[in-house]
Amino acid sequence: MGQCKRVAHGGKISGMNDIRLAKAQLRAEILLARKTILASDNEKQQLAQNIVALVNRLSPTRVAIYIPYPTEPDPQSAITQLLANDVVVLVPETLPEGLLSWHEIGSEKQTVLEQTDLLFVPALAIDMQGNRLGRGKGYFDRELANSAVIQVYAVVFESELLSSIPVETHDQKVTGVVTQEAIRDLN
Repeated sequence: MGQCKRVAHGGKISGMNDIRLAKAQLRAEILLARKTILASDNEKQQLAQNIVALVNRLSPTRVAIYIPYPTEPDPQSAITQLLANDVVVLVPETLPEGLLSWHEIGSEKQTVLEQTDLLFVPALAIDMQGNRLGRGKGYFDRELANSAVIQVYAVVFESELLSSIPVETHDQKVTGVVTQEAIRDLN
């Protein structure tokens, strides 16, 4: 995967349709590449260690984190470790209205994200400015736009950390990124 630059025409950023097209093409490229990524047990463990290390550094009382699709970086080992350390962990459920509903693991209660100190979001790519490329449904962008959570870290494979990605006005930035190789604070 190479760098993806803003779509330009005559030195100016072109219309939203061109940006959406560039994002769709980048999504397709990354999703295709993910089919060939086989994270080793060591890489999965390194990712979990980085997530737990960040939680230990920031000392949140509640952490929200996603449950992965099969090709996404898998934080489930980290979730197990966090629960063993008595950290309250929330996971999302997608609702038909395009919204997320948050549930505390080990509890029957539904909760709200606003009372969460740290949020880990899935992404297909992140750039060094904190721009996040998601799957295109807008679930996490809507959640972040309406949330007061300050610490938001995307979780991607190291190869998905790019110098820039196409951005639309509704796209929400993250404060950092966690990969199997490192934790990076971005904003």
